[in-house]
Amino acid sequence: MNHAESIPSLLNFLGAPILVGDPEGRVIYANPAFERAFSLKSEDVRGEPLAGVFGGGGREAILGAVAEVCRCGETVNFRLKEADTGFLGLASPIEAERDRVGVVILLTEEPAADERLLAYQGEISEPLDEALQSLDEILEQTGGRRSEQYRSLVEQGISALERASKWSEELHAALCGRGDKNSPSASLDPVKVVHQVVSRLTGDFERAGVAFQLLAPAQLPAARGHAAMLETALVRLMRHRLAQASAGGYVTLAARAVGHGGTQALLFSVADQPIAEPDSSPVEEHNEQEPRAVRATVAALGGEIYTFEDPALGRVTAIRLEPAPAS
Repeated sequence: MNHAESIPSLLNFLGAPILVGDPEGRVIYANPAFERAFSLKSEDVRGEPLAGVFGGGGREAILGAVAEVCRCGETVNFRLKEADTGFLGLASPIEAERDRVGVVILLTEEPAADERLLAYQGEISEPLDEALQSLDEILEQTGGRRSEQYRSLVEQGISALERASKWSEELHAALCGRGDKNSPSASLDPVKVVHQVVSRLTGDFERAGVAFQLLAPAQLPAARGHAAMLETALVRLMRHRLAQASAGGYVTLAARAVGHGGTQALLFSVADQPIAEPDSSPVEEHNEQEPRAVRATVAALGGEIYTFEDPALGRVTAIRLEPAPAS
């Protein structure tokens, strides 16, 4: 039986590369998008083993995905790389009258490494921000603002760091150009992000003797923005709090949805939990703002950030992000 005749003509118009294989794992159909993406003609690959269409690691990825589909009869996600392009793959069984008659493979080009680059940019901007703060403190503590010698040297350093920070922010803006807050494709999983933050910081908090608690439900609606940007902002904010905490201190990271319908938002908060007796004096207020790099990242995400003090709760910094558009 020629199953190619049963392939809906709609597949010819889909923008994603598609391959269809028969029960023996041989190609019976390749849509025009596949031909364009891989510079292969449908007639050239028809009858070839599905894995034989690709080389190297791509062959192994397809073999593994098709074998898993045949084993479990369910859709399988996988990745493959062809030349310099990465693809996210979806392999699904084709069934007719409860008999498995083949497999369909959908490939979508993997997004460029913007999130990884954003994470690198965030790591670069963090020490720049710290150095600027340190130089400001030097001016204050040494009386450098009244000393021509100190003021000139330190202000030269501040000027150089501000230039570097400016170009770091330009890089940030360029990387965000493809995924700004109005892009429907820019969305993140809040629960996954906060768990990644915990994974990165648990060791730091343990070594400092500071307790670290995560409060988040098992699921939350998707938020608008890039995951790496939010993760970088939260990690930087948590490290800022850790640097100010004393052994035996307590910091909480929380994520939750607030509001309803059109007013819903995702809220991420970092709270310093004061260790104080009920009858002790109120917690001393801190007037410093969040690290500048954190505020810049939140602004790039299209969100809002604010900090407040409470004698019982301590210092709480909240980041508010819009929910991702419904797909």
